Amino acid sequence: MNWNISGSEEIRTKKFIKFIKVIYFCLLIFFLLPLPLSAANIPLSKELASYIGTLEKQCVKYGWTDIKPREIPWEYYRTTKKKHPLIFVNFGNSGKNCVLFLGAVHGDELPTVYLMLKLAHYVRDNPQIFKDKCIVIAPLVNPDGFLLRIPARVNANGIDLNRNFPTKDWYPEALKKWRLKQHKNRRYYPGQKPASEQETMFQIALIKRFNPQKILSVHSPLNFFDFDGPSSDLDSFEHWLEKISKESNHPLRKFGFFPGSLGNYAGHERNIFTLTLELPSSKANKAKEYFDKFQTSILKFINLSVKVG
Repeated sequence: MNWNISGSEEIRTKKFIKFIKVIYFCLLIFFLLPLPLSAANIPLSKELASYIGTLEKQCVKYGWTDIKPREIPWEYYRTTKKKHPLIFVNFGNSGKNCVLFLGAVHGDELPTVYLMLKLAHYVRDNPQIFKDKCIVIAPLVNPDGFLLRIPARVNANGIDLNRNFPTKDWYPEALKKWRLKQHKNRRYYPGQKPASEQETMFQIALIKRFNPQKILSVHSPLNFFDFDGPSSDLDSFEHWLEKISKESNHPLRKFGFFPGSLGNYAGHERNIFTLTLELPSSKANKAKEYFDKFQTSILKFINLSVKVG
């Protein structure tokens, strides 16, 4: 038998062996390297991982076992006085129909956190909801107040974040009304100057970045819908809200706005449709019940088209 190999055959053989080695190397890399990470399991920074771990423990404490904060692709750029990240998540990228959700502006309004975390899970699992939309959810605006052993309305500096926005009437009215009408009650202290708090600047930054046409801020326990946001389409929006109020069996009330409040800053001065959902109580064990009750209203709010004039 002749084992001699011609020059051309030898070259082809060497190329084939080289090709096999390349394939082998590629397969080796494929199986040894981890699979590409999805948005939900990208490694968290040390600071964010620690905070999410704390938040998960708090959820378990309140019996919110269906909430998994680590599964949501949170972003943050600011921290509080106690170095807690101010987190938010953005679904979708349309600037034409953007809605901003805010929870736990007051740290002792416990079920508002659950509603916003649950909403983040729901929107993530139902991507058709944010098709041609932008949905931004900041579930915990006041983590310093919420994470206390006894949760507090105010932040770590003792300031009511819903009195700290830089509204036009802040300097002439905020401290005066706090002294005269609220009798210096520390729960409503607006601070010594507007926009002094990182949590306030965080909300302002979200409004500037995403330019929402609608804002829903969830509070408790006053038990009503409250609307602030004059516009050319105001009448039709109020009719819509009256219908939602009846459907959800939840009262509609014109509560008014205060110096430094979100309703004043966003709704009154910037003509953004700003709706406050006041839950019936601040009890953590009512949170799941409230999400079930208001889920349909929240989804309708997302889909509502508004005309800002």
